[in-house]
Amino acid sequence: MSLQIFILGILCEGHRHPYDIKKIFKQENIAPEVKVSDGTLYYHFEALAKQKYIERIMVSKEENRPERTLYGITDLGREALVEMIYKSFRTFKDITNLYAPILFLHHASKERVIGLIEDCMDAINKKIHRYDKAWSTVPKQHENHPTVRNAAFLHEHSMSRARVDLEWLGKILDYAKAM
Repeated sequence: MSLQIFILGILCEGHRHPYDIKKIFKQENIAPEVKVSDGTLYYHFEALAKQKYIERIMVSKEENRPERTLYGITDLGREALVEMIYKSFRTFKDITNLYAPILFLHHASKERVIGLIEDCMDAINKKIHRYDKAWSTVPKQHENHPTVRNAAFLHEHSMSRARVDLEWLGKILDYAKAM
């Protein structure tokens, strides 16, 4: 979904060729773990066109070059972009899943985004509480058991990651409030 959000968000800024969007996606380092192949990119363009979120504006042909199709976003696509941004926050798993939506927050309702971020923060706080509660039930006499010691490393990582995500969501919240 982040690639579709990125495509729609960039098209909100003006008409573009798919290759231009691929270059921008790589330059902005939106999702470093995502490899955007031409096939993946064109698949998403076709899917967005079928849903009437984007439309072909013009096809140009230069000598000794393949055809280039210029795309633009539709009103339906603008609405879809906003809903995709909201959905990204509603289905929050990891800050990296929010990279593309954060780029285009200015297209969404400030108040709604703030509420969704606060919901994400509440969910992480509940997760931290659950983890702490579960860990506190481990009997002290088992602390030195190898499996329990190994589990302590996993617990520490989970807690650290949750706290970092919480910190970053707080920064995103401050940013959204200042928009």
